[in-house]
Amino acid sequence: MVNPKLARTEKWLKIEITKILKVKAKNPKFSNITITDVKVTNDLSYATVMWYLYHQNQEEVSQISKELENVRGFCRHELAQISSTYKVPQIRFKYDNTIESANRIETILDKLKTEKDK
Repeated sequence: MVNPKLARTEKWLKIEITKILKVKAKNPKFSNITITDVKVTNDLSYATVMWYLYHQNQEEVSQISKELENVRGFCRHELAQISSTYKVPQIRFKYDNTIESANRIETILDKLKTEKDK
């Protein structure tokens, strides 16, 4: 069963972290990042922020991943400034390759369909 408090917290974190990265972090590389999901542990200790970058290459993803690791403390500090809760979770950024996987599966299914139709 989904905890409503956790769901609200995850939604709030997704919105606020997006704002922090796009406006307050002042890094132009973060403007192309899309926050796809945020998962918070039950005790609100950790928040895993899933992000995706459209039209990327592996080198660019690696570089932005390092820069996101460097800005974790800044994000947490900014969240603490606007949060009404006592506890602000530690932030972990994780690259979300779900979209790439879905595209790859769709391509395979299309190939199978065209081979079947022949």
